[in-house]
Amino acid sequence: MRHRVKRNHLGKASDQRKALLRSLVTALFMHDQIQTTQVRAKVMTPLVHKIVTWAKRGDLNSIRQIARVIYHRRTGEMIEDKTGRMIEETVLRRILRTVGPRFTSRAGGYTRLVATPPRKGDAAPMAIIEFVS
Repeated sequence: MRHRVKRNHLGKASDQRKALLRSLVTALFMHDQIQTTQVRAKVMTPLVHKIVTWAKRGDLNSIRQIARVIYHRRTGEMIEDKTGRMIEETVLRRILRTVGPRFTSRAGGYTRLVATPPRKGDAAPMAIIEFVS
């Protein structure tokens, strides 16, 4: 039996839902906070926590797991690599260089949901999801 295994489908087909969550998670790691509907924020929170846990681990398999989930996007910043060259920072590099080490001493609860006023067009409940500092 499949009791209590249902997840929130967000009113979308599975491919659309996965793409939406991937783009939301990528945007969160890119900007450290985003505004979205409360339901979407609640659905994406466990995925964000998994990615942060993988980033804390930092081994090759964890890096591959993160790369499988997020979109490959450039953040627009330049960073220095191990050899001293300036390279463009990607979301994956940002996760491994800043987010993983930032939460090494924290055992969980990496994000915070802050309720905001409803959206004007359809009165959907909105929230800001951000990383805890």
